[in-house]
Amino acid sequence: MDARFAAAIDAVETAIQHSTHFREWLRSRRWCGDAIGIRAEVVVKDRAVLAESPMEALVLFLAVVRHPEGQTVVHLPVSISAAREGASPFELAVGPDRVYVTEAEGREPYVRFVVDAMERQAKVATRAGDAVRYRGEGVGGFRAMGPPLAGDSTNLLGRVTTSRGEIVLKSYKLPDVRNREPEILERLHKKQFRAVPRYVGDVALGQGAERLVLGLAMEFVESVDLFRWMTEGWRSDLGAGTPAGDFERTSLDVAGSLGEATAALHDALFDRHPGPWQAETFRPEDATAARRAAITNLGESLRRLVILSKGADRDAARMASKAREYLFENRPEIEDILRGLDAMLGTPTSVIHGDLHLEQILRSAGDGSLLFIDFEGEPERAPGHRGAKLPPLRDVATMNRSFSYVKHYAWREAVHGDASAATRLLMREGLPDPEVTIARRLLAWEAAAVDRFSTRYLARTNLYEGLAPDEALRAIHGWMMEKALYEFRYELKYRPQNIFIPLEGIVALATLATKPRD
Repeated sequence: MDARFAAAIDAVETAIQHSTHFREWLRSRRWCGDAIGIRAEVVVKDRAVLAESPMEALVLFLAVVRHPEGQTVVHLPVSISAAREGASPFELAVGPDRVYVTEAEGREPYVRFVVDAMERQAKVATRAGDAVRYRGEGVGGFRAMGPPLAGDSTNLLGRVTTSRGEIVLKSYKLPDVRNREPEILERLHKKQFRAVPRYVGDVALGQGAERLVLGLAMEFVESVDLFRWMTEGWRSDLGAGTPAGDFERTSLDVAGSLGEATAALHDALFDRHPGPWQAETFRPEDATAARRAAITNLGESLRRLVILSKGADRDAARMASKAREYLFENRPEIEDILRGLDAMLGTPTSVIHGDLHLEQILRSAGDGSLLFIDFEGEPERAPGHRGAKLPPLRDVATMNRSFSYVKHYAWREAVHGDASAATRLLMREGLPDPEVTIARRLLAWEAAAVDRFSTRYLARTNLYEGLAPDEALRAIHGWMMEKALYEFRYELKYRPQNIFIPLEGIVALATLATKPRD
């Protein structure tokens, strides 16, 4: 290794762990964001030099971030260059010289290295004596980088052309040792389940039970995710001021097809034989743990709201006070709906999607077929628990909550409002006539989409044949409340302007507790 880059790599490691300025730079990167807090303790656990040229070194750092709620592993591939490259590099002094640090994943040398390493099944030693292993199934040689693709707060997506076709490289920014995604995709293909992109390869640190998947490669499919498709459909429909049009009817048909596809997905992942895929039984202690986690999310949200209500921002304080009022008023009903989870006692838990929502479903541009993506589980779950076995009906509930988000985004667009428009949908009294009409239409669509998806799922699945329809509905409502409380805490932590979206769902579900049961 060039002596200059050896010193530079050490300097970058020191900066990751101790430099406030470097940490602020990391936080300004979309792929890092709030994963590294300003005051959190950061320790570089391991690193590997992936490639080096006279002008650049590509280095993978694996850091552990310790914060009050626990600790998080952060995956940081960076480019350390002798020349200024890329957008907004961090300039770092190394003795009398300077180097420039950028995120490697947006640079062609890094992408070329990953693709070629997968093709030749490369293994790169790390400083701690471990190895980064690259697996591929006929990836092909690197040809070109494609346009960037939208990721989220926990992964980064890149489109690449190889000699075998186009693929998507996904990098996990917050990797987890229980990430089953590569194994799930392999299993689904062996089961000839076609509603997923083809698995191509992966990148992982270590082997066995402690194997940490850092990235994944899959085929690229020209498509749009269902959340974008539905929100754009509503924008067009409501913007035209038309009555229920083709989009609305088509979207409900898609919701029904998605219910059947989700049932088929669960059937393909279900296994009665001994081994890592074997289904288990949902027990009383499981229901208690799920309720306890939901109430913990509620309690943490209430504590955050107290802090927000005492802040200097008057609008935020008023918003927080109103949200606390709703949550306290509905606390008994929230707990009553959560007791619906007991309807599932004795039913199976198994490997499921784990974070199913409309952004995780692609609609092919060619034939409109549906494809499931992103099987790594919910990002806010504790490390090691993202791939835990759960009742399949929880996927049904989280998808139902996603229809609510479509409703709110469509409403915001229709009334030309910002995130605070959600409060008007929650408190609908006094809305002007045009808005009342839109609100009723969107609420009716959400109810129809939830019913169409859930009904078609229950009609297709073989996993709940002994569960009465009313009990299945109670269980789904219980999981929807559990998810809405999770969403509320997530939004309050990352996007506080959005908290009235899950709050409206919490209140709507709570009203079900006051209705008599047949």
